[in-house]
Amino acid sequence: MNIDVIIVIGYFALMLICGFVAMRKLTSTADYLVADRNLPYWVFFPCLSTVILGGGSTFGSASQSFQHGLSGAWITLMFGLGVVTVGLGFAGKLAKLKVFTLSEMLERRYAHGTRYVSAMIAAIYSTLISVVQIVALGTVLKALLGWDLATGIVAGGIVTMAYTLIGGMIAITITDFIQFILMTIGVALLVPAGIDAAGGIAAVQSAVPKEFLTLTNISGSRMLGLFLSLYLGIMIGQDIWQRIFTARNDRVAKFGSISAGIYSIGWGAAMGVCGVLAYVLLPNLDSPQDALPELVLKVMPAGLSGMVLAALMSALMSTVSSTVLAAATLITNDLLKPVLGFDEQRELVVSRWVTAVVSIAVIVLAIFIGDVFVALDTAYSYLSGCLFVPLMAALFWKKATWQGAISSILTSGVIVSFCLAKFGAAAPEPVVYGILSSAMIMGLVSAIVGGPQANDLIEWEKDRVDANA
Repeated sequence: MNIDVIIVIGYFALMLICGFVAMRKLTSTADYLVADRNLPYWVFFPCLSTVILGGGSTFGSASQSFQHGLSGAWITLMFGLGVVTVGLGFAGKLAKLKVFTLSEMLERRYAHGTRYVSAMIAAIYSTLISVVQIVALGTVLKALLGWDLATGIVAGGIVTMAYTLIGGMIAITITDFIQFILMTIGVALLVPAGIDAAGGIAAVQSAVPKEFLTLTNISGSRMLGLFLSLYLGIMIGQDIWQRIFTARNDRVAKFGSISAGIYSIGWGAAMGVCGVLAYVLLPNLDSPQDALPELVLKVMPAGLSGMVLAALMSALMSTVSSTVLAAATLITNDLLKPVLGFDEQRELVVSRWVTAVVSIAVIVLAIFIGDVFVALDTAYSYLSGCLFVPLMAALFWKKATWQGAISSILTSGVIVSFCLAKFGAAAPEPVVYGILSSAMIMGLVSAIVGGPQANDLIEWEKDRVDANA
């Protein structure tokens, strides 16, 4: 067993210890789901950053940059710009709502069961984003240990799910803070080491096609798809909103979100450089998906490579823990609790059981799908295509109605599913036609109905009064 393997095993052990420490601090459902809504800026900002920077932002950007140059970084750049927009636009408003999920917010605004249909879509998104992270985590373990991908997925999935199940959002907050530090140090070591191994910046520039050094080596249709699915999608992701709900106040939510978005843009630039370096140093690489872990093993000495791989796994584990908990929260809070009516103590128990079931489903789906981009593109097609319009209308359009919201979600859900089957997950059509149909149905039905009834806005107006108090 070499030193790199020992370091990675030690890192896994540390994450499990954090879970057990957090378990002793849990006293309520709010602790488990949103860390009692009490995170200060210096904790909130790094924790939100780690949620954003998962498999798509890290391994996905590096993989795309290996194939297309710096333009592959647009995946992460869209995420970062989207979160900056959330901070500038409405993060503070979200922090004041005192809800657990985006579906609960929709129910307060629209009522009449909108939480049920939106929770199903959002839970599908969160589950598929978890799959993205677990596939990427399995890829790292495959490169480090020589395992097949399925074995790496199971091993990495079990460790991540264990500390999430045990400690909930408090455990995730502790581990995310540690993981943020490791991620930052790891990439700060990897980029200069890679440039040095390639012979310097001038040598890299001469070794790649000219278009690799631009941000325009990408088709217009693909750019449109990334904007509609990733930029708009990250703005309404349950994993992002649930982390925003942990902020101590609206100021922390606003400036922490802006800071996390800017950090993510810098991370995207670093992943773009790493992908280009892998193109130069690993010309015979079998799979672009392996570009980042193989680059680490190529340029870092023993011991340091284990540390950097642990840092990259941090990016994955922090996101998968948050997205698994997000899916479990949606199912427990928005689907089971309204029907079964259990009290808070029972809700905490149910939340853990649901987290366990979601975790197992994620591991199974990750083995079956086995590809980061299929899961990523499918997740954001459903999220942006079905929920962006009704969520933004809830926040910013007073005449939006529950009839329009439910109709738009159901209609766009059918259209997105049809387009995914016909055009594929990577095509822009699913999200384009999903958003267009959602907007048309929302506007048309709300106009026909004539605006919301006063009784439907009682809870929403009460929240606004409480938020401004």
